Amino acid sequence: MNRLIFALLITAAGLTVIAAAPVPSQAPSEEAGTGFDLRRVPWKQLRYRAKNWAVTLTADMTLEALPSDKAQADLLASDRGMPHKASGPETLRLSLDMEIDSLFQDPVQITNRVWFDPLDAAALGRYRLRRGEDDFEKIYRFTEQGVFRRNREPRSKQEAQSEPDQWSFAVKTFYAHDLAQLGCPVASERLLLIYIASAAAGLSSGQPLSVCVFGKRQLHRVTLKAQGRRSVKVDFVESRQQVQAQRQGEIQVLAIALETEPLASDLDDAENFSFLGMHKNIVIFLDPQTNLPLQISGQISKVGSGDLKLLEVALK
Repeated sequence: MNRLIFALLITAAGLTVIAAAPVPSQAPSEEAGTGFDLRRVPWKQLRYRAKNWAVTLTADMTLEALPSDKAQADLLASDRGMPHKASGPETLRLSLDMEIDSLFQDPVQITNRVWFDPLDAAALGRYRLRRGEDDFEKIYRFTEQGVFRRNREPRSKQEAQSEPDQWSFAVKTFYAHDLAQLGCPVASERLLLIYIASAAAGLSSGQPLSVCVFGKRQLHRVTLKAQGRRSVKVDFVESRQQVQAQRQGEIQVLAIALETEPLASDLDDAENFSFLGMHKNIVIFLDPQTNLPLQISGQISKVGSGDLKLLEVALK
């Protein structure tokens, strides 16, 4: 993903076309509460696309609710630490299925699954699978004392053709951290920032929000901060209960910037923070009326600025 040049021109199938009405420019009203509220999240599926002459990237996200006892049974057992558990009867799972199709390389498929508590976005477990280039399978379990990881990789191109449970390189690692000492109520996960931006009540009224987010090997403090309204063009298909419409036009959106800081860890060098392949100047653009994330923008190493624009959304 780091090698993509995000020159976006998104074209959706013509269904019912609805011009997106501009949002009035008055200051947003005060909102009660600053916690995460699942009722504020209007979407259950999102599809983004980036495309240029050489590369097409498609990212599909799915949000679903699971009984907590079932989710707990699906999570990896940890060799160390006291595993986090959901605070209520329901656990959410956010999935990302990404495909990178390049003219000069074999297609790459990336699968991410994150189980988390809907109330505070505390991560419980994570699954990552990459196939097509630099293949790996990484499974994580979040605990009170740190994050346990089991990593598998193929030792050859021939072995890479088999299923991950047949890959012969395997290693277990524990990334220790002290949440209380770091000032972190919980440890969240990078992919969940898309959920947090939609579910946080205070962002639209200008209240910054800081969360502790585990990257690949350490925690980062991520501050979400509103930067006012901007105008963006949208062109996406909206589905609700088997009824589809296409939204097109230019609207005023709320820009939520991500400011990141690596926290203390046992690593010799702090890792770079990344969110969907973006490393700097990351901004999530929200529809202030619906909390729908319409665009994600940022800087990509050795490439430059890029945009992921919403292509399709399935609403609750």
